[in-house]
Amino acid sequence: MISSFQTRAYFTAATCAISLSITLSVITPSSFFTNVKLYKNSFKQVRNYTKPKGESCLELTLWNKPLGLSSLNPISKLTNLERNMLKLTPRARSIIIGLILSDAWMNKRGHWNPRIGFKQSVTNFPYIWRVYNELAYLCSGPLYGGKTIKRGKIFYSLSFQTRQLECLLEIFNLFYNVIKGKPIKTIKPDLIHYIDYIALAHWIQGDGSKLNQGITLCTNSFSLEEVVLLINILIIKFNINPTIHKDNKNYRIYIKKSDLDKIRPHILPYFEKHFLYKIT
Repeated sequence: MISSFQTRAYFTAATCAISLSITLSVITPSSFFTNVKLYKNSFKQVRNYTKPKGESCLELTLWNKPLGLSSLNPISKLTNLERNMLKLTPRARSIIIGLILSDAWMNKRGHWNPRIGFKQSVTNFPYIWRVYNELAYLCSGPLYGGKTIKRGKIFYSLSFQTRQLECLLEIFNLFYNVIKGKPIKTIKPDLIHYIDYIALAHWIQGDGSKLNQGITLCTNSFSLEEVVLLINILIIKFNINPTIHKDNKNYRIYIKKSDLDKIRPHILPYFEKHFLYKIT
């Protein structure tokens, strides 16, 4: 007899194959909200999936490819063993590094494991959907909507949060210092061992803006010392020569056109079409 846990583990692997044949990409926010059945249908197909004769679970997973929606998404609570089985692929780790450098955040309470949160404007739906589809296997549900009122105007957003997972401790310790019980984001020298073209692509998509045929990276939340460290990491890892631009009391990183031309072929495969204007 197959236990409940074995069944869930098998469905998790099977989902990797399902995601290759089910097209879940959506191009507009309105079509996302009007096609909620898409989630339900995909989950139903995963549950009803039967393993082809002679195939093993290992044959269902392509190494370091987007995992897509997981059969664990609609399950709100996992056992400790199930949670600990969720690990970061190299691809997912790089994406998270880029997100943390830009707009994502991490929460950690006491002895609990950390989780990642990410929010984007509804106008950036194609990008957050792409990111969510990459990291959905770490989450317990679909994207959720929200709204804020600024200067009398209503702004709509989409967000997701991961589960509280042990595998995220590595990222949390890389980016955060806990001071008086509060996590403070910082830049540490060890980042040089983690950042790659995937991380750089997501950093630019989240915090980059086009300027004089180059790219400015918004690093307002970091100190001058941290920005200098980031520049040194970029010089060593990507053989480019960024400079520091001061904006009021904040410091930003500028990547000139010649350096952007150098890195563009390497980051282009990881760019959502919605944000291509930033590097073209």
